[in-house]
Amino acid sequence: MSASHLAGEAKTDAAARIKWWPEDAGLVVVFALMILAIGIPYPEFFSFGSIKTVLRQSALIGIIAFGMVFLVAMVEIDLSVGGIFATASSLAALLIKFHHFDPWIAVAIALFAGSVLGGLNGVFAGVLKVPLIIVSLGTLSAYFGLHLILSDGKAVYGLPKDHPFFTWLGGDLFELPVSVWMSIGCAIVLYFVFGHTRFGATVRAIGSNPVAAEFIGINTSLIRVCATALVGLLAAFSGVMTLAYFKAVDTSSGRNLGLQVIAAVVIGGTSLAGGTGTIVGAALGVLIITTIDSGLVFYGVNLNYSEFVTGAVIVGAIALDRISKRRGG
Repeated sequence: MSASHLAGEAKTDAAARIKWWPEDAGLVVVFALMILAIGIPYPEFFSFGSIKTVLRQSALIGIIAFGMVFLVAMVEIDLSVGGIFATASSLAALLIKFHHFDPWIAVAIALFAGSVLGGLNGVFAGVLKVPLIIVSLGTLSAYFGLHLILSDGKAVYGLPKDHPFFTWLGGDLFELPVSVWMSIGCAIVLYFVFGHTRFGATVRAIGSNPVAAEFIGINTSLIRVCATALVGLLAAFSGVMTLAYFKAVDTSSGRNLGLQVIAAVVIGGTSLAGGTGTIVGAALGVLIITTIDSGLVFYGVNLNYSEFVTGAVIVGAIALDRISKRRGG
């Protein structure tokens, strides 16, 4: 069997499994049932203000989750996205407040820093020859520590709220938060990249069969660095979008973000076995996660249960993923 034939088979097999129907249809049904379960006993859930809040929260998680699809499709997981999110937002805020940088320049620097931190995860994983999840377990603490060092463990506020960065990116467009439109834009672009570009095909080929991918000449280490840099960039982007809305940075910023992102991707149907992924599913997974959090509030459940519920949902999604793979095998 020739290398070109093997490459064609890997790409064709992976591409055949990124279609979003009917797998994501089940998520739509689950999401609809959850909305009814909350909205029927608590009609205020259907208020425009409540919907905007859910969409805003979903957008900020979704921006990162869409990038995480690429990593999970490669059988990799980055746990450090919350630390990158926090570091980028605090870096931008500090540059604006204490060094009097124009907010747009400060944001550009923060985005670059986020992509570098993300890329370092891939570099360390390649040099040490260990899975990304192990490296990111360490950089999760390191990046959060960097966030605390930069901010001196204090909240950063007192920023120029009348600057266009805050008034535009932190405001609404056509009655919806700008962050929602940004998230939709990221979803469209990354959907195209994942399913219709050479980079996306390479990611899927690596996830399907890394040995075959290396055999046909794919530089798996380089692709992993590119994917982790992409996730770092998106985590930083979510961080600066959050800064634009709140106009301040808290010391606990992004603490549980990684768990929510991974939950959304896994719930959305991106297989932990690799080789396939779905941006649409990730979007639905994000909406399900944020709706669960909102439902806990409406039902008066202690918010301390939020992480427990999210973790339980992840375990359930992993179990379903394993069961479906065994049946399919």
